[in-house]
Amino acid sequence: MKKVLILILAVTVIFALSACGIGKTKIEDYEWKMRTITHIEDNQPVYDAAAEKISTHPEVKIIEMSLVAKDGKITITDVTNGKTYEGTYTVSGKNPEGTDYHITIDGKSGYAGVAITTYANGTEEPTLPITLDGYSMYFYGE
Repeated sequence: MKKVLILILAVTVIFALSACGIGKTKIEDYEWKMRTITHIEDNQPVYDAAAEKISTHPEVKIIEMSLVAKDGKITITDVTNGKTYEGTYTVSGKNPEGTDYHITIDGKSGYAGVAITTYANGTEEPTLPITLDGYSMYFYGE
């Protein structure tokens, strides 16, 4: 009986420790900078933060956009034209890599996920992809 209790205690401790990291990367942890916005239907870039795509997609507009989230509220600022978009977010799930959210911005609902992305060259970066109103927005954290 003593061995069974020790085994149950060990499994409980291991489970509790492994759960400590769940959802450790959160939307509130960073100021987010927009990298690109793509139209979902045709997978074509619409906006970009750098001029790299202009040679292959001359229709792409270069803009600077940032996102800040705190206490359930999101503020997206388009620095290029001075517009601000506001909304809300709630946690819809957590996993070892990050946190998933349901978001609403200017009355439109969508989904977002925050995680650390590891690139082929080994570098890592906090990322925030958002799907909203037919667009896929990709932000990185600073």
